[in-house]
Amino acid sequence: MRILCRALAPALCAVLVLGGCGRPPAPVPPAPLVVRTAHYAPLGMASDARLPGQAVILGTDESNGSTVLPLPTTPRTGVVDAMVVTPGGSGPASGRMIAITLTTAPAVATAPASTASANAAATGDALQVGPSAPSADAGWRQGLWRAAFVAATTLGKDLHDVSFQAVPASPAGGTAAPALLAGGFLATMTGAKIDPAATLAGSLAPDGTIGPIAGLPEQFESALAHGKTRLGYPSGMRFARSQATGKDVDLVQLARDHHAEAVELATVSDAYQLLTHTALPSPLPVSEADMALDPDTLTSLGAQYVAWQKRLAGEWTQLLHLEQAGRLPATLGLIVRFAREKSEQAETLYRAGKLPAAYSRMLTAWVYAAGASHTYAVLTKLQAGDQDGARAALAALDPTDPGPSAIFTRLGARRPATLGGHLAMLAAFQAALRGASSHGFAVDALREATQFLTSWTGKPAAELGAPSTADAVTNRVAPAVLMMLRTIAETTVAEQEQAFEHDQGVPYTCPPPQVTRLAAVFQAEAAADLRYVDTLLIEPLARRAGITVDLVRRRVASVEPDYLLAETLSRDPAGSLPRELAASWGEGSAACRLVTLAGAMVAYHSAALLIAKYDALAIHIADSGKVDAVDHPEAFRNLLANARRQARASARAARIATGAIPVRAKLAYQLAGVEEAGSLDDQLDALAELWTASAFCQVAVMLAGA
Repeated sequence: MRILCRALAPALCAVLVLGGCGRPPAPVPPAPLVVRTAHYAPLGMASDARLPGQAVILGTDESNGSTVLPLPTTPRTGVVDAMVVTPGGSGPASGRMIAITLTTAPAVATAPASTASANAAATGDALQVGPSAPSADAGWRQGLWRAAFVAATTLGKDLHDVSFQAVPASPAGGTAAPALLAGGFLATMTGAKIDPAATLAGSLAPDGTIGPIAGLPEQFESALAHGKTRLGYPSGMRFARSQATGKDVDLVQLARDHHAEAVELATVSDAYQLLTHTALPSPLPVSEADMALDPDTLTSLGAQYVAWQKRLAGEWTQLLHLEQAGRLPATLGLIVRFAREKSEQAETLYRAGKLPAAYSRMLTAWVYAAGASHTYAVLTKLQAGDQDGARAALAALDPTDPGPSAIFTRLGARRPATLGGHLAMLAAFQAALRGASSHGFAVDALREATQFLTSWTGKPAAELGAPSTADAVTNRVAPAVLMMLRTIAETTVAEQEQAFEHDQGVPYTCPPPQVTRLAAVFQAEAAADLRYVDTLLIEPLARRAGITVDLVRRRVASVEPDYLLAETLSRDPAGSLPRELAASWGEGSAACRLVTLAGAMVAYHSAALLIAKYDALAIHIADSGKVDAVDHPEAFRNLLANARRQARASARAARIATGAIPVRAKLAYQLAGVEEAGSLDDQLDALAELWTASAFCQVAVMLAGA
């Protein structure tokens, strides 16, 4: 009773102050927000974007206008029905439906004082995107994180601006259904009503494109049996393989036979329209010409290409002589031929003016040519009986003085003054972290190779000079050498990244709390993705091989760089920077925050690519180690095309928010354009580059709106 009286006291005092004891005047409700179009100067959309009662969707018309969309300021709930395939065991697979209740609401604004508190906020109650219990289904949790991230960024929000909930927290049998969840979250965020007769299925990429998924015929049959009349399927999957019969099914005809409609979906905006019968404003793609590199960047890129070309030339003379004389072991012969192939491709691309792809291939050619040269030097010393010299040649590859941290010292000393400069620093840190992450693994590989060389001590000259010895040594030494050279190349690229994106444009000061929150979100997403990769790939391999999970992780990391990066940087986005280096920067410095964001972004996108390869696309790897097939080739081609369009749409948003399209996004986009025409391995690289292009644009918008 005392609490109630205390609560009433201010209201009674307000009446007395106003005079009289009549009823107080009714409060004037705020004017309702309406959909409007705004035109923003660079960095001018922040005040609108931060308001919880509205979303800013940049670049929704050809005049670079942006749509300001009203959002509910109270929690909103909607129900979506997820289609699930249940494995049949010895019998056929079957489909079923799970009702998922989704709730979204503006999150309470916080300003974490440190990285640790920001991580706690992002992974605790502030972002309720899934169960936190370790027993929660990994696929479900990963799907929720992905769906929440895509839904938030689609409306120009950061993930910490909105709380997301789903019930049941982890459905029995589990289902990711990220495309459906993202469309449903968008509906609840905008207050749109979800059509109970509509549902959809598909995987979801970080850029909001919808990708292939297995078991669509069974899912459609279950949905139709439950009275659904509007069913969405991923672009390019009209003809889908039945898991029950092994035959292709025409999903459009299947729906028609049940008086329903099957709708092809390219992006999460399409999913929203299917569920709500309402079109969501979306950024329009810029033209291909807008994604071209500027003359200054091309000049810098050309200069770096020539520098790597000269380094490559220094490796060729001896290698070509040895190859022509037939003196190279088989493994080194393959490495040399691969290096020559990449070098020739680089020259062709350089003459065609496709400098990003030419630069990338020349860099690869140098790594493999130098790898063959260094491996042969180790081998010849061993065969001559100079084991100490062989071990010394191997140890000389590790740049322990001044150490991998030297690049971070140089990068952290820079003081960018514009958003472009901050993005250049972010890209450089990403390259440095890729090198640093693989460095520890490369050092271990070199150590094991050195121990292998020691085992040949005291062997007779005839045995040391035998062809079988040459093959055994190169097969053990070459992989370690190549891994260390890739580390060296990435570190060099980190230095060169700053030359590609100039510190020019509107003045900008990096907001440390915003960068910290972004890093925490990417790190949490990477952890959810990586946990799913473990259940998808690592744990089944461990069970089949009868070995420990840790050993499988190590073996997979040695052949799958994306797993190495995801596993290393999801645990420590800053790449285990030396304590004194981080202290010299200061916890609140731009360098300290950006290096953490860089690592978290690399971890997330590396894990996302692993899920795309081993789950959505279900790649097949030949004995050569190359990808020779995917389960859904037509859907993969469409996914690439949609990702390309999405990258250009993100570029328009970034140009409005910051005044320019990030150069790193253009570089990735141009490289993807060449990779798309290559092998399946190349096309997977193209997909990763397109996601990188969109990611840099998204982060540019997030930083501009802070």
